[in-house]
Order: sequence, then structure tokens, then C-alpha cells
Amino acid sequence: MKVYNLDEKNEPPHHYIIAVAVHPATAGERAGKMFLKYRPLYFSCEDIIKLKKAAMLSQDKLFPTKKEKAAEIHGVSNQMALFSVYKIAAQANMCSLHHFHSEFEITEDWFESLVNTANTSKSSKELLNSARIHY
Repeated sequence: MKVYNLDEKNEPPHHYIIAVAVHPATAGERAGKMFLKYRPLYFSCEDIIKLKKAAMLSQDKLFPTKKEKAAEIHGVSNQMALFSVYKIAAQANMCSLHHFHSEFEITEDWFESLVNTANTSKSSKELLNSARIHY
């Protein structure tokens, strides 16, 4: 289990992971253009703390605990499952994953707009690339 090296003490409270794909060559006018493949996956700093605790418990040498049990103890079974499914779906559909964080909640429309403008705007594309998760 990897929590993408997030520092919950210095991070804003709202976190999102999005999956971005590129239309194939057979897509006509849309060929080669990026689009938001999956809606944003939301999590909070509290979720990060719980995930880190579950990860530490699952790696404890003195009291060995299975990952599933550690997640259940800390109440993050759903989040772990969502992260896993999201990552597998992104890999299967050749998507890139991107992590964004904010002091305020961000709408799905904003992410969709960002990805669409990244097709023509250099600054939007740089913002998208800087948020990329290398998994």
C-alpha cells in the first residue's frame, strides 16, 4: 500500500485523483486529444492519516497484520478498494493519474475544463503534467 508520499500536516484539506486518457487515432476529429476518463476520486487529510496508520500496521514486524485487516481496523477498507480499482482501471485503459489538492472543494466540471483546455493551452498542460502520479 502506497499513499503517494503525502504529508497531511502541510497539505490542504481536499485531495483529488483524476484519470486522463487520449482519444485513439480512429476517433476522427478528437484523435490525439486528452479527456477526463474517470470522475475525480476525492479524499481528505483524515483519510491520509488513516491510510498511513493502516500501512504502518500492515508492515509491523512485531505484530504482523494483513493489509485487509489493518484497513478494516482503521476504517479505510473502502478507500483502499477505491484506490486499487481506480489504479487498475487507469492502467487497463492507458490513462495517466493526476493528484490535485486545494483549500476549497473543486467541481468535476473544473477538472473536465482543465483537461480540455490542456489540449490547446501550454499553462494548463504544464499544470496537468506537474500533478501527474508516476505509478
